[in-house]
Amino acid sequence: MNLSDLSPQDFDALTRDHARRHALSRRGFMGAGLSLAVLAGIGLPGTAAFAAGGSGVLRVGRAEEPDTLDPHKTSLSVSSDTMDLILEPMARRDADGNVGPGLAESWEFSNGNRTLTFKLKPGVMFHDGTPCDAAAVAWTVERHMAPETASVSTFFIGPLERVEVIDPQTIAYHYKEPFVPVWVGMCLGYTAPISRAAVEAKGDQFGRAPVGAGPFKFVSWSPDRGMRLERNENYGPVAMPPSLEAVEFIHYPEDTTRLAAFDTGEINAIYHGASVPVDAIRRLRNNPDVTLMERPAQMMRAIVFNISKAPFDNPLVRKAVAHAIDAESMIAFAMDGNAVVATSNIASSLSGYNPATKDMGYAYDPEKAKALLAEAGHASGLSVSLITNDTAAIRRAAEIIQAQLGEVGIEVKVQSMPIAQWVPETLRGEQDMVISTYTYSDADVVYTTLHSTGALNRLFHKDADLDAWVSEQRATSDEAARQAILDKIQEYVLTEALWKPLFEPLNFAIVAAEVENAELTTGGQLLPQHISIKS
Repeated sequence: MNLSDLSPQDFDALTRDHARRHALSRRGFMGAGLSLAVLAGIGLPGTAAFAAGGSGVLRVGRAEEPDTLDPHKTSLSVSSDTMDLILEPMARRDADGNVGPGLAESWEFSNGNRTLTFKLKPGVMFHDGTPCDAAAVAWTVERHMAPETASVSTFFIGPLERVEVIDPQTIAYHYKEPFVPVWVGMCLGYTAPISRAAVEAKGDQFGRAPVGAGPFKFVSWSPDRGMRLERNENYGPVAMPPSLEAVEFIHYPEDTTRLAAFDTGEINAIYHGASVPVDAIRRLRNNPDVTLMERPAQMMRAIVFNISKAPFDNPLVRKAVAHAIDAESMIAFAMDGNAVVATSNIASSLSGYNPATKDMGYAYDPEKAKALLAEAGHASGLSVSLITNDTAAIRRAAEIIQAQLGEVGIEVKVQSMPIAQWVPETLRGEQDMVISTYTYSDADVVYTTLHSTGALNRLFHKDADLDAWVSEQRATSDEAARQAILDKIQEYVLTEALWKPLFEPLNFAIVAAEVENAELTTGGQLLPQHISIKS
C-alpha cells in the first residue's frame, strides 16, 4: 500500500483505526474488581457526565515524583500523567483509543498525506492569559525540535520536517513521509503547546512551574507539601471545566506510609505505576470502603544490557544471565502474582507483540548459565553493576536478580535511586545492566528503546540493520507487513539476548468512597478532569 496514494479521508481513517486498535490489550482484562468506568472516555469533550464548577480536592499519593514538567525535558510517565492535566494536546484519545478534539477542533491531511493541518478552537488562552494560537503552537514545536533544547521526547512528534502558520487559528505540520502512528504522540502533553512568555520569564525553572492551556493550572510544588493544581476556570473554549476545584499530588516513597495516608484520609486516591503496593492488593480487594480498579498495563520490566562494554559485549554472557533468571519466582515474590511473564521486548498488551517469542527465549537453567559463562572465559565468575529505580517492587526484583545471578557465580552490585535520578545516571552508560521499563500504547516503542538515537535506549549500540528495521516499521501501514518487521525485530532482540524480558505488571488504582466517576486508562491514569467528590 502506497500511503501517499490514499485519499486524505482514507488516510485519516487509517490513522484513527491504528490508534483505536493499538489502545486495547491483546491479553484482555485480567483479575477481579475492574471498574466499568474504565470504558468511559478519557478526555474527549462531552464523553463524561459531571458538573462543572464544583468543589472538592482529589489528593493523590504517588510512589514517584516527576523530574520536571517541561514537556521537552522529560520522558517519565509520572511527568506525562501530570502534564496531561496542565497542558492541552492537539487531540485526545479515549480509553477505547478513539481520537477526538483537544486544542484542535478539526484537521485534515493533504500533500500525499505528508501534511496535517489543524484548525484550532478559537478563544483558547494559556493559564497566564496569553493566546494559545497557531503562533504559540509553532513556537512550541520549533523549541521541541531545536538542537539546543536537546529534548528527550522528540520521538513523540514523529518524522516531522517543519510547521507552518497558515493563520492565527490554522497550523500545518509537514512530515517527511506519511506517519500512521501520528496520534500516539499528538494526544499527549509532550507535544502540547506551552506559553512562550512563561518559558522566557522562567528559563530553566519552567519545568517547576509550567504554563499550559489544559483543564488544571499549576499552582505550587514543594518537597514537603507536594504539588497542587487548580481548576482552569477559563477552560470553556476547549471543553467543560473540571468539577474538582483542585488536584494535589503527594510523594510517598515508602509503600507503608502511602497506604497509611490513605487509610487515615490524608489522601483519597492512589494511582500511577507501582504506587498501589502489590502486596496489599489481596487486602484491598476485601475492603468495602475502597474502590479498587485494575487492568493490564501497556508496560513491561526487563534487564537491558550495556553491550558497548565488557562483559556484556559478549552475547554468551548475556545469554548466561538470561538463563539464570527465573521470572516466575520473581513474579511470585516481587509482585505477589500480579503480573505475567514477559517474553519479548514488545509487551503482550500491545498490538505488534509476537506470541511465538514464548518459545524463543531463555528458559531458567542455572547449569546452562554456568556452562555459557565458562565458554565465555568466566568460569571463576565475574562482578557486574545493576542500576534500578527505587520503587518497592523493582527493589524486590533487583534483590531476586542479585540472588539468582549469585547462584551461577555472578556478583551483582545493585544501585537503587529515584526515577528522576535514574534517567540521567543511566544515560551516562557506565553501568553494566539496568532494570528498564516503559509505558507506551504502540509497538513503535521499539524506536525509542532500540534505535541507536532513541531517548530510552540503554543498549549503547550502533547496529545499522536494527536501526533500519525500527525506522521501516514506523512508515509501514499494512498491518501484515508491519507485523513481519516487528517479528524480525523481536526475534533479533531475543537471538542476540539484547534484553532479558522479566514481567508485565497490572495497573492498579484505589479511591476512597467519596471519589466518584473515577476512570482507569490503559496507561494507569485516573482522570481528574472527570472526577467529582461527594459532599
